[in-house]
Amino acid sequence: MGIIHIPRTIAAALRGAIKRRLSPLSDQEISLVGTKDVPHIYSSRAGLFDVDLMGHMNNASYLQHAELARWEWSSFGGSLAQSFKTKSFFIVTASMIRYRREIVPFKRFDVETRLVGLDDRNLWVYQTFHHHVNRENKQEESDGPTRGKILAQILTQAVMAKPEKGVINPRAWLEDNSIYSSSVLDGIMNEKGENIESIFDEKAKRFTHLEDILKRSAANYDDKVPK
Repeated sequence: MGIIHIPRTIAAALRGAIKRRLSPLSDQEISLVGTKDVPHIYSSRAGLFDVDLMGHMNNASYLQHAELARWEWSSFGGSLAQSFKTKSFFIVTASMIRYRREIVPFKRFDVETRLVGLDDRNLWVYQTFHHHVNRENKQEESDGPTRGKILAQILTQAVMAKPEKGVINPRAWLEDNSIYSSSVLDGIMNEKGENIESIFDEKAKRFTHLEDILKRSAANYDDKVPK
């Protein structure tokens, strides 16, 4: 798997760096990409390594492309370079996915990535898959959407960690390394550190409840297993 995944990861990171270099956006505008109102857009196709015997993109491939989208996003926004510089890394601790519509072989699709929540320990990234829609072929107002209906939804929980310190405060890291400004982060959190987007707040409550159940289940099992 590494023979395929590692080159794709490197390609995604390089693509993000090239997109930033060629982007007409100012540094201030780039600093907003990956937030609720300005998602990062990753585009790809369902290739031969993604499809299964059912003739559509394999369930696991959605998670792979979601990861590649995060690599491209982090490279575009500058957090990848700062991660290596500060030896602080984005570590996924849990993911929840919902499949809605299939992606057929060689079909082009987009992945929208948004940072939608964070607290003193965790951060949450919400990603949606869409069929790609060419602007010139879509009959709509000029300011309308350029992507199709949602094909899949992924909510990922992660932490920022340093090898010698363990988990660190994600907001402090994002702010100290100029990834997002204080005002942008304030837009994601309120003064009490609670997420202010009602839709995500409901998702987060259900997500953390399920995570607690799985933790207890694993702990009960592990207690019965000899060390």
